[in-house]
Order: sequence, then C-alpha cells, then structure tokens
Amino acid sequence: MKKQSDVVTSYQAYKNRVARETIPCYEPSIGKEELRLVTDVIKRNWLSENKYTREFENRLAKICKRKYSVAFANATAALISGMKSLGIKEGDEIIVPSFSHSADPNSISNSGAKPVFVDVDPVTMCLTRQTIEKAITKKTKAILYVCAYGNVSDLDAVSDYAKSKKIFLINDCAPALFGSYKNKPIASYGDFSVLSFFADKTITTGEGGMLLSNNLALVNKVNTYKHDGRKERGVDTIQYKGYNFRITELQTAVGVAQLKKAPYFVKRKKEILRSYQKKLSGISRVRLFKFNSNGAIVPHRVVIFVPNAKNLIAYLTSLGIGVRSMFMPMHSMPAYQTKGDFPNTQEIFKTGVCLPSAPSLTDKNIEFICQSIKKFYQ
Repeated sequence: MKKQSDVVTSYQAYKNRVARETIPCYEPSIGKEELRLVTDVIKRNWLSENKYTREFENRLAKICKRKYSVAFANATAALISGMKSLGIKEGDEIIVPSFSHSADPNSISNSGAKPVFVDVDPVTMCLTRQTIEKAITKKTKAILYVCAYGNVSDLDAVSDYAKSKKIFLINDCAPALFGSYKNKPIASYGDFSVLSFFADKTITTGEGGMLLSNNLALVNKVNTYKHDGRKERGVDTIQYKGYNFRITELQTAVGVAQLKKAPYFVKRKKEILRSYQKKLSGISRVRLFKFNSNGAIVPHRVVIFVPNAKNLIAYLTSLGIGVRSMFMPMHSMPAYQTKGDFPNTQEIFKTGVCLPSAPSLTDKNIEFICQSIKKFYQ
C-alpha cells in the first residue's frame, strides 16, 4: 500500500506535468455569464439545489428528448442510483466493455452486481449486438453501453436486442451530449441514460452528472436514492438505504450559463476535427479515428492511431503538447484482473492517442501539433 506521502508526490508530479503544457489537452471555457449566475446564487443565500438545478434538469430533458431528468453530484452517482432503482442486486451480471472509464465497472460493482467485460468493435470502439451476444447468460440483467469518446455503434440494433432478451439497456453517454444517431439524440436511448459535466465535457459544471429516462417510477426511485433514501429534503422517512448524491446550486448555475454557449462549443469542436483531418491526411503512419457517419456526433476527443502511442505521447509531451493515452483496459486493472480475450481493446490502448481538442484551441496550435507529429515520423 502506498504511503500518504507517496500519493501526494504522485499527484504533485501529475500537476507539474499538466502545468508544463503550453497547449492543454482540454480546458473549460468559463466567463462573465457563469460569474453572473453564480453571484446570483450567492446573493440568494441558498447554495443547495434550487431554481437553477430545476432549470438545468428541464432544459437537458428537452434537449435529449426525455420526459424526466435528475441532476447528480457526478455521472457515477447517477449510474449507481439508476442501477439500484432497476432492482439490480448481488448475483446479477451486467455486460460492460473493457474499453471504458472506471466509473462503469465500479458503478456495477457498487450496485452489488458483477461486471462482465467484453471486447469492443474496432471500428466504433463501442459494444455491438455481436459482441454482446457472446457474453450473455441467464444471470445477465443489463447491458451498460458506453459511448466511447462520444461515438456510437448501431444503437437501434443494441436496443432491439436488449428488448428481445428482456434485459435493461443502460446508456452511459457521458461525453455524447448534443450528439445524435439517425436523427435521435444519443441520450434518448436506453432504459436510462447518464451524462457527465466534468471539466473536459462539452459543457461543464466542474463536477456533476445527470440521469435521464421516460420511466416515472424509475425516476422517483432514483430521486429517493439520491436524497439519502428519502423522497426529498425535509422528509424524515427513510425508504431505501440511499446516498447523498446531490449537486449544488452553484454548479447548476454554471451549467445553465454553459448551455447558452453550447452551440458555439459544438460548432468549434467539429471545426477542430475537420482541421486535424486536413492537416494529418498526408502522414502515412497516422490514422484519424472516424466517428459514426450515421450520426451527427460531437467529438469528445480527437483520436489518432499510430504504431506506438507511448512513444509519440512522450515526444509531444516534451514539447508542451497536452496529449493523453486512451482508456486503459478495465479487465486488466488490479481491482478486477479478469481473464479473457480482448484484442481490440488492447490494440486501441496500445496505438490510440487523444490530441488537444478544446474549443479554445487555435489554428496555430493545431498547425504546431500536426507539424510536430509529422516531424516525429519523418
């Protein structure tokens, strides 16, 4: 076990590395409108959930074409509360891609169920009906679908398969807000879906998450789990062994302000992707990831594949370029250590690189990044 001083040292090393990045991997765009609304919250002297939280929930429900939405402290909390509300318990199995954020298998485990890791489709980096079929058993209660970097596979096929097997479809579309598939919001799929508003998402509240569903009974249970197992603050009767998963009014005020800027953020992220496409096209050892052409995807990250990601990341980092590796395979983590065959997941981690993609990125920044990649492979 690491000593506390070791943990502090490791985190300080991480902070120092990020501080040396002259071109950050991502950065939020916060300004006067966010400050104005946060100031309004402070003047009202009610910092827990209030009018901005309800407005944030209602506006996102409309954007995602869902009937109901519940704001959370983060997307992990939304996943756990949603799974508990579906009746998922010890002995159940939930299919989840090994290529995912730790929040996905962790939320399954913390709901009492067992995460069953499967490989992803190499083209979309997501689950497909075919990958799911290989892992389903009598104990399978749900599929936890992950929209990798905002992308999707054939969501209709996955949704239809889940219904045919009478199992739940949980849609972790944390980075896929404002994205659509076949003219339907990505967040409209699933028995419930979750969003994240971490600092690197299209809109941010610093931390924060949202659960969305069309099932009122489910949402009522979710809300109870969120509020310590009671229906709402001020109610003393504890119905479930719940959690304190509430967001703050300060955060959702920032979220409401961010929604006003969202069209610009989406436009700029797509422009940045097109710029990379143009400038990287002549480098033979670099392949730019292509998002699903059947959808209007908002790219969460600009992803490239190269012969060895580790080497390129080390070089670009030395130049102050904030690049990141892809998700480390979850099945291989010390917490899980699951045996199995995951060639696509392992290849994605070995060869994938996330390039800077913040809306604040300039054309000059992109030119420098692409020329640096080209120089590395010359």
